[in-house]
This record gives sequence, structure tokens and C-alpha cells, in this order.
Amino acid sequence: MRRTPDGVVLELGQVDGPAYLERPLGDLLTCSAGRPWQPSPLTSPDGWWISRRPVEHRAGCRTGPLAVEVRLAFDDGDRLNLELRWRNTSKRRVADLAVGLLLDLGRVKDSQLTVPGLIYNDNPSADPARAVPRIGPTPGGGFVAEEDRLPIPGINLEWRDGRERRWLSVFSRPQARRSGDGQVRYGSLGAIRQDGPVIAALSGVLMFDGKQDVRYVSKAETEATDDGYLTLRPGEVYTQHLILDWGLQDLRGHAFRHLVESARTIFTAAGARALGLDELITLKTVALDNRWFQSGTVAGYTKFSDIPGNGPRKPRHFMYGWTGQALKLAWCDAQVGFNARDRLRIDRCRAAVEFYLAGSPTPSPGLRHNAYQVSTRRWTSFRAGNRPMVSSRAYGETISDLADIITLFRHHDEPVPPSWLDALEEAMTFLRTSPPAPPGASSRAPASAAAQLADGTFPVGWRLDGTPAATTVSAAGIPCVLAALKASEVLDDAELLAEATIWLSRYHDQHARTFDRPFSRSTLDAACEDKEAGMYYFMAAYELFRRTGDPLYATWCEVAADWLLTWVYVWSPEQDEDSPLHTAGFNAIGWPTVSVQNHHLDAFFPTYELLSFGLTTNRPAYVAAARTTLHALTQGVATAPNDWNFPLPGEQGEAVFQTHWQRRGHTNTWNPSWVIAVPLANALRTQPLQPTDD
Repeated sequence: MRRTPDGVVLELGQVDGPAYLERPLGDLLTCSAGRPWQPSPLTSPDGWWISRRPVEHRAGCRTGPLAVEVRLAFDDGDRLNLELRWRNTSKRRVADLAVGLLLDLGRVKDSQLTVPGLIYNDNPSADPARAVPRIGPTPGGGFVAEEDRLPIPGINLEWRDGRERRWLSVFSRPQARRSGDGQVRYGSLGAIRQDGPVIAALSGVLMFDGKQDVRYVSKAETEATDDGYLTLRPGEVYTQHLILDWGLQDLRGHAFRHLVESARTIFTAAGARALGLDELITLKTVALDNRWFQSGTVAGYTKFSDIPGNGPRKPRHFMYGWTGQALKLAWCDAQVGFNARDRLRIDRCRAAVEFYLAGSPTPSPGLRHNAYQVSTRRWTSFRAGNRPMVSSRAYGETISDLADIITLFRHHDEPVPPSWLDALEEAMTFLRTSPPAPPGASSRAPASAAAQLADGTFPVGWRLDGTPAATTVSAAGIPCVLAALKASEVLDDAELLAEATIWLSRYHDQHARTFDRPFSRSTLDAACEDKEAGMYYFMAAYELFRRTGDPLYATWCEVAADWLLTWVYVWSPEQDEDSPLHTAGFNAIGWPTVSVQNHHLDAFFPTYELLSFGLTTNRPAYVAAARTTLHALTQGVATAPNDWNFPLPGEQGEAVFQTHWQRRGHTNTWNPSWVIAVPLANALRTQPLQPTDD
């Protein structure tokens, strides 16, 4: 900082390098009084002063009834700690305040913005017809949310300046403000579109789609709010603790990784450990047993429980993939059976697979339905445009599970029916079909059956005749690549491995090379950037690395793992005193959120693959992250009847509401069978990798 005739100027840069920012300090601070708040610089600041000390620089001024002091000091990691102190110097209470930092870098070129869990390059894949966080391309847009909505309370901006790419991150150290009635409020973070994207770290006021005092409260829903304004009594001080970091960026679109790297040292509190692995497996197996259903040749695992009060009452049905995960439950049943030498469980798995393979085919060979309705004895699939659609995400998951079951059976010398291998071959034959080639070129696929789109990726789903249901660019079909990678090993098919490698390379180019279009549209109840799309890319890259040992794919895994970790909480927001989460002592550290549309927590995460990758490649940060998440996700599991509002032990709600999205401070009792299958499968696979005292 340096004093000028007009005030104090702040310059951020690198030693012997170019300046990243050089602006009057008053232009980077905001103090708005009245409603709605205004995102504008300080108005007529006066009385500027500056003080330089060996380890800290300070400056300050007055603006109306407030005095603001800025303190700057580097930490051991060469990050700049920035403390803002706003003090009411008047003799009267000052209300309706909005104060904070507006870090305006001006008209930057070719920028990408990451707001963890909320905005990824302004969410280019989000349905434009839905309300979803964005800052927009033109001045006047913006999104500012409560700090407790951000898994990593920080924002990263990457941009191009001449021939070099630069990045700058702003972190907050959230400080809860608890009122007399026990309610908690936090500051706010976001970005506002002016000449360029302006990073906003404010005292709690909100913005959605450029409109002040609007909060995002549910799927594509907003509401007006008067929350977030600050009141200061005479002499009272409001303090913001921020951290700034910046540098040069080698790979376009990868600067978000600095958020994850810095968060490891900025936020060091431990996550919770509610249950041990053995206890978790025992409880989840109780819940699994409740989902088993067999009547004659009909055999499988129901999506919902039949016990009254144990979740929603729905017509009995099996769902394969997505929220049903019927074959993953079959794998879990068999794995528990092999571990305990329980023949009944192994036979249940076999019966479930036989029933699925016998009845699920569609008119298109190799393509199978996604669900079976027990009450009506009908095989069904999802619907898109009011027509049946086989989801590529759900189908890829299911075929992956079939490959895993075959592998498990072979490992234990359990006979594998030839029909299972035939089904796997048939699925691969379907996935290998590509669109008709241009005239004069050869093609191995008829026009009526083209599993792949023209760019060689998979659609979000197919009609029952095998034609793509849509041509939307998405990562939804990556589970099909994962299925092919696993099938290539089961079938000992080197050519299939080579083809699946090409398929994953296409997704790498589409999403992960530059992140211009981040992973998106894998969740079937949303149309936006989502964690699960990146999950399956990571799992496929890990499977490819496991098969080949090629360090290139280890690099792909690292990049995808860091993108996934931007969705995982590194701190634990406090909850209102009257909330169930506060009473239970819930700790959010290690919990992932879901999508830029759905701002709750859930237990869907590749903890086993992340742990195995970290151990195999000696990357301790990923080992620690995986174990933190594995332990954290045991919170919310019913350990006794009526625990967490479930009459059956082992059940767990699908959603935890950590912020003002639906019911803050609560969990739900919506418990589709994935909430059993995914945590149980991760626990069973992880068990051999855990330390003996874990």
C-alpha cells in the first residue's frame, strides 16, 4: 500500500513481476446504508491514514458514521491475510448496513470463475429456463450467497493477460454471528458483473440474478429476504477475516485447483467420526435386508422400504442405477455373503441378476430397461419428452455393477453363468455402435441404432429403439465408459479397452482439458453442473489408470479429484440452536454437496476410489480427504429404532440441509436405496485398505 494525494493505493503483484491489481483502496471497499444495498465503492472517504510495519501494513479512513481499518500481512504460505474492521464512530445505532470487499480487477479477458459448489465458469450447461446461480455475461448480473453455502469459503478467478494466464483467490474465514434467539448468520461471498467479474466478500447481504435481497431456496426457486443486513451499536466493530492468493496459471481452466490446495492448510479442523466401518457395514446390511423382495422368479431390491414410517410410501419397484442401484445392492449382498460364508446372500445376488437379465431387454439388442414395477409386473424406463428413455447414466452404472458381480464371483470361485457374459458382450456391442458415416465412408452401425452421438460421446439416454433421446452435450454417459473399461477386463478384450480409452479421451477433451464446459447433467432431476458427472469421470480415469499404469491417467485422476473436492466441505457451519443438526452435533467437514442447482449435502462420493488412488500413487492429501469423507458420512445413519426419524436401523436420509436451501438445520427421510448401496459398497471395498485400528 502507498499513500497518494487522493488516498491510499493497493497494489498486488509478484516480486520482479507485473502488477495484478493497482487500485485506490477506497474503490475496493464498499459501505452501503439502507435497503436495498448497493454494490458501490466507498462514498467520499476522508481522513486517510497509513502505517507500515515490518510484518503488517495498515490503512484506514472514515466514511459517514463508520471508520474502516485495513490490515495486511503475509502468512507462512505467502498468502495475504486481509482484515477489515468496520467501527461505528457515531453515538447512534447504525442499521441496514452492507460492508465488505469488492475486488474489482477491471475488464479482464478470457476469464473463468469458480465459486465452490455454486458456480463453475458461470455454469454453461445449466438450463437457461431454470433459476440457477450465475453472474451473467453483461453488467448488472451477480450472485452473492451466504458463506455457509460454500464448501470451500473462497472464490477463484482465472484470466488472460497478454500471453500469460493469471489467477487470484479470495478466501473468507467465516465467523458465525449468533443472535439472542440462537439463530446464526454468516457473511456472504459471490461475484457481481460490472466491467468484469467483481469478487464480493460482504457482511451477509445477498443477490441472485443481479437482484439484491433475493435468496435461492430450493430447486430453481428463489424468495425475497430481508436477512443479511448488519446493525452496529455505538463503538461496535464488525471484523472480516479474508485471505488473498494469486499467481500464474499454466493450464487453462485449472486454476480452481489452487482453492483445494490452499484450503488444506487454511482450514485444518477435523471432521466427525460417528461410526466405525464394521458398525456401518452391520447397520447398512440391516437396511439392505429390508429392501430384498422375492416372489417366485421376481427377485430384487426395492427402491423404497415397505415398513410404515421408514421413508416415503411408493409402489414397490426395483430401479437399476441412479437412485435405485439394485445391482449394486446385489453386489453388496454377495460381498457380505462371501465374507460371512452366508450362502443365502450369494444366492440372493444370483437371483437378482438372473431376474434382471431375463426380463429387462428392450426391442434394441444390448439396451435394457431401467426399472421393474412389481405391482404391475412391467419393465419401464425413465421418460423424456413424454416418451420412454433408457438413461445412459443409470444403464452404465448397472452394467458396471454386473461386471463387478462377475469379477467378485470369479474371485471366490463361484460359477458364473455364460448368460451373464453374453449380456455383458451384448451391452458392449450396443455401446460400440456409432452414427452412420458420411456417404462413401464405412460404418458398422445402422441408422436405427446409434448408441453414440456424432462426436463419439454418449447421449443422456436412448429411446427404446436404440436411437439417442437428445443430442445435448453432457457428461451423463461417462458411466457407460466405466462399464466398458470394467467389461474389457472381464471379457479379456484388449480392443474394447482401447475403444473405451478413446471414449474417455473424448470426454476429457470436452470437459477436463480446459473446463470451459465443466462436468454436467449426470443427475437426472437437474440440468446443470453437478458433482456426480465429475465423479464418474474420476472413477473411469482411475479404472483406466489401474488397468494401464499410465501416468497420464494419474494426472487425469488428480485434476478430477481436485474438481470433486471443490464440492466437499472443509469447514463446519454452525446451526441454529433449535435445529436437529445442532442438537446432534453435526459436523459438515468431509460432506459433499450435490449440484449448482441442489445445495444440500448427500453421501454420494467415490471414497473407495479416491482412497485407493491416493494409496497407490502415494498422494497423502487424497488419502486424508477420502478417510475424512468416509468417516463424516456415517453421521445421520440410524443406529437404533427411531434414530434420525427412521424406525429401522441402518437407514439414512438422502439430504442434509446445512444452509438456507429447503429446511436449514434438518435432514430428510427420503431414503431411496442408493443411500444404502453407495455407502455400503464403499465401506466393503475400503475395509481391506483401512489401518487395523480404524
